[in-house]
Amino acid sequence: MRIVVDGYNLIRQSPSLSQIEEQDLEAGRRELVRRLSDYQRRKRHQVVVVFDGAEGGHSSQKQEWMQGISITFSRRGETADEVIKRLAAAGRGGVVIVTSDRELAGFAERQGATAIRAEDFERKMMGYRESFEKNDPVAEEKDRIFRKKKGAARRLPKAQRRREARLLQL
Repeated sequence: MRIVVDGYNLIRQSPSLSQIEEQDLEAGRRELVRRLSDYQRRKRHQVVVVFDGAEGGHSSQKQEWMQGISITFSRRGETADEVIKRLAAAGRGGVVIVTSDRELAGFAERQGATAIRAEDFERKMMGYRESFEKNDPVAEEKDRIFRKKKGAARRLPKAQRRREARLLQL
């Protein structure tokens, strides 16, 4: 699975990351990449984090690797949202977009990608980190269990079942 993270959106939605970013923008980005790298090592998903380079960026899109994470900076005059939209459209269903931007999430869903709010993803990411640090193998398994259904049995539409399956893999 490929996870595309709206970098500054996740940093600013996270209380701990936003505190670090207030002190030093670069330190905030490094801490986000470190957390994503820890998550990637455990879950084995491909993670791409996209940052805005619209203001003082390069004339072309810049990509670099740090701790196994692909980091993309949008080119000058282009927002990270535009880059994420391209990645969502190119992924066709196998992509999870991490953002709290409703417009971007809606676009991703229309392209067949799965969108998850930044706060929800951070909770999952940090939950795995805490269970990993405590060596609690049960905690990860608990997250995979479906909620009990109430009422008459009803099968969700295929697109919704695929979305749920992708979110369970996070």
